[in-house]
Amino acid sequence: MDPETVENKGPIKPLFSVKVPDAVKNGEILQFNIKVLKTDTDEEICTVSRQYEDLEWLQHCLMTENEISGLILPPLPARPETDAKAAEKNTKKQLGTSTNVLMADEFHSHCHSVEKYLVLVLEHEVLGRDKETLSNFLCQQEAPIRAKLKRGIMSRLSSVVEEARKGQHRDIDEFFHKQREWSTEYSKGAKETSQNFNRMLIAQIRLAGCYGHLATSMSAMDVYRDATSVQMNMLLSKIAEGMEDYKRGMEVLCTNDERTLGRMLDLYDRYMDSVKEMLFRRTSLLVTYEDASKALEKAKPVKKAAAEEAKASSRKAYESCSTVAKKELKSFMQQRIISFEGGLSLFAECRIKTARDTYTLLVRTLKAVKEMDI
Repeated sequence: MDPETVENKGPIKPLFSVKVPDAVKNGEILQFNIKVLKTDTDEEICTVSRQYEDLEWLQHCLMTENEISGLILPPLPARPETDAKAAEKNTKKQLGTSTNVLMADEFHSHCHSVEKYLVLVLEHEVLGRDKETLSNFLCQQEAPIRAKLKRGIMSRLSSVVEEARKGQHRDIDEFFHKQREWSTEYSKGAKETSQNFNRMLIAQIRLAGCYGHLATSMSAMDVYRDATSVQMNMLLSKIAEGMEDYKRGMEVLCTNDERTLGRMLDLYDRYMDSVKEMLFRRTSLLVTYEDASKALEKAKPVKKAAAEEAKASSRKAYESCSTVAKKELKSFMQQRIISFEGGLSLFAECRIKTARDTYTLLVRTLKAVKEMDI
């Protein structure tokens, strides 16, 4: 599909509405249950089961069936790690290397990421119009037959060489030159912010665990039965209740932080990779166009017609990509601001509510302690 054909049509009406309520682990494969609904009535059309490799194949098909040169593609979510070693690694990362327990699998975060990806694809101005590809993926019970997508060492080496050759090429358009500089710096900042936020979440989870251990230790101090010890044990028991309340408050805080700001930071970290990939595709077309112009200047009379055709073709591809890219960047910037405004507001609201709820519980504990006759 040519992006120029949809350039001035405005926002599209998604073909479907999707929900990913849960996922089922089958061995080491995670199967996502995708509920497909009619956009107007929310009437369920079907429920299909898809795994991560199916999403990769969908992305591949959308990229090959559509002209994507100037498009900022919705980024694929992170690949879920479902094997035992990954679960152990994740547990030790969150609870510390000395822990002897194994955290249960929680797939709600992966389900949300898959749902968000599908929503972004369905709402995309170009990809969302690819009815055949999207209908095959969402409405057929069996997943589309896919070829194995695997890049060999030569393919990766070729990409590295290509990026080194074209990545630093000076742009003839000052707007895109500034966008390339901005995307490089902003991508670094987005990745660092997302990583640091996740580190903060892990620190909060560990702190909540420490409060839990402290509460358990206080509750267990019930060895001596003399009057003084009994009174002290009662006091420690009440304080332990307060510790447990604070622990639960911190756990709610961590969950809300991850579901509000954490997910948004991760999404835009991945989105910036898509922005850089789009700008690189445009730069490659610019290099091709400049090479064709140089080839035309050096062309002999016999090859001049072919050189002129090559130049005209490369120029059309470059200018078409640049037109679409400007529109995509403008839309992306606007959506980024709206998303961060909403995400930060929700993050702050959840934190305030959790703080108030925890404060209420702690005040109750403090009141109980003051009322004790010690």
